[in-house]
Amino acid sequence: MKLNLFIAKSGCCSRRNAALLIRDGKVTVNGKPVLEPWFEVSDGDAVKARGKLLNAEKQVYILFNKPRGVTATCEDKFAEEKITDLIPKRFGRVYPVGRLDKNSRGLIILTNDGDLCHRYTHPRFEVEKEYIVTIEGDAEESIIKKLIRGVDDYGEILKVKSASIRKRWPNRTQLDVVICEGKKRHLRRLFEALGYKVLDLLRIRIGRVNLGDLKEGSLRLVDKKFIYSACS
Repeated sequence: MKLNLFIAKSGCCSRRNAALLIRDGKVTVNGKPVLEPWFEVSDGDAVKARGKLLNAEKQVYILFNKPRGVTATCEDKFAEEKITDLIPKRFGRVYPVGRLDKNSRGLIILTNDGDLCHRYTHPRFEVEKEYIVTIEGDAEESIIKKLIRGVDDYGEILKVKSASIRKRWPNRTQLDVVICEGKKRHLRRLFEALGYKVLDLLRIRIGRVNLGDLKEGSLRLVDKKFIYSACS
């Protein structure tokens, strides 16, 4: 197996970032630095990245319906409950693909496949994410053009690919929104900049992967062929 692929399979990072680690001299095989991403490694070889021993794990792909109040960022050491706390230990180390903030709910993918993370999150691939957003107030149709045009929020352009109004109540509006980016709190910041408070945010689709009837707090295993074809 090529060294960069081995590193990606370990869950350390994507194959592309693995190549950068290797070329920066941060990877060793059996104690010796290796600078070629295509270097062949075999069973029994000790591969380390930044001094950490890596193991090529069996690749796992999980669809999970994240409840509100659960933190999806594994690095947040102060979080009361992280998404990885809800995934059975038998699946080994898995990481969330992309963002879904603590107060949002819905579909998130977890995996130990670094290449998949790259394909679903890098802006170059323009993978769509679809949300049902409920906001406070009776929004007019004019909000659609504003969402698509976007706003400049402290130097970051926040906008959507498409939007439509699903339902209205006396003081609430529910919209269907699609984005191809994943900036931090992207939709909440966008709606707030337009003067609307987000009451609920539910992600129902990533690429061609749909939340469907997956219950809140439940997971579903899918195979590699399905998950890769759904982002192309």
